[in-house]
Amino acid sequence: MEIKRTVSIYFSPTDGTRRVVRAVSQGLNAPDSLELDRTSFESRWTGAQLREGDVAVIGVPVYYGRVPRIMAEFFRYIEAGGVPAVLVAVYGNRAYEDALLELRDESRKHGFLPVAAGAFIGRHSFTDKLGSGRPDGDDLSAAGALGRDAAALLVERDAAALTLDVPGNFPYTPAADLPVAPSTDTGKCGGCMACQKSCPVQAINPLDVSETDGWRCLLCAKCIQSCPNGARYIGVPPLLEKIAVMEAMFSAPKQPEVFLAH
Repeated sequence: MEIKRTVSIYFSPTDGTRRVVRAVSQGLNAPDSLELDRTSFESRWTGAQLREGDVAVIGVPVYYGRVPRIMAEFFRYIEAGGVPAVLVAVYGNRAYEDALLELRDESRKHGFLPVAAGAFIGRHSFTDKLGSGRPDGDDLSAAGALGRDAAALLVERDAAALTLDVPGNFPYTPAADLPVAPSTDTGKCGGCMACQKSCPVQAINPLDVSETDGWRCLLCAKCIQSCPNGARYIGVPPLLEKIAVMEAMFSAPKQPEVFLAH
C-alpha cells in the first residue's frame, strides 16, 4: 500500500491524546494529512469521507478502563471505507484494561481495519501524582516508532488480511456506576462560562455552572483545566478516596505497550 494521507481522529480534553496521535501520524510519514479533532461537542456534528491511500490514527483517553462514552458521536459522519487504522489509548498510569479492545471493536464496527495499536501514558485527569509530565519525549518517540512500524507493515501486507490482537476482556469492564462530577467553588467562580463552553458532553448547566450532570460527565477534567480562577475541582468524597488509593498503588511510572497485526 502507498500511504498518501494520514487522518488523525481523536478526542483529547486535556491534550495528551492529541500529542500522541500526532506523533504516530508523523511516524507514518505521509505526504498529506487531515486532522479531525472530535473533542468539542460541535465537532462531532461534522465528518469526512476517507479515501484509498488514507491511514487513520484514532486516539482516545481511557476512563475507568474503558473508552469515553461518546463512541457513536465520535465516529458519526466519518465514512471509513475500509481504510487501515492505528489505534491509540492514553491512560493515567493506572491501567487501560479493556480500552484498546473496545476501541478496536468500535473502529471495526465503523468501517476501519485496525492494523496496529498502542497504550500510552498521560497525566491522570484526577491527580498530577499519576502520569505527571506524560506523555514525555520517550513516549512520543515510541509513538513515532509505532507509526513507522505500521507503515512498514502496510507496505508488505494487505490490511484486509491482517488480524490485530490486543489485551482486554469481553464483556468489558463495567463502567463507573457513580453519578459524580467536579465541584464548583462559587466564591471563586467569576461566571465566565469557560467551563460550560468547553465541556465535551454539555454536562454543565448553562444557567448555573455550579450544577453538573454527574451521569453525563466523563470526568475528563476539561472544565478544571479551562477555569481561569481555579473554581472547578474534584470534591466528591468517594472519588477522593479512590484517588488516594490510586496514588498509593500506581505511582511507579509505566511504559507504552504497542501491538502490530499479524
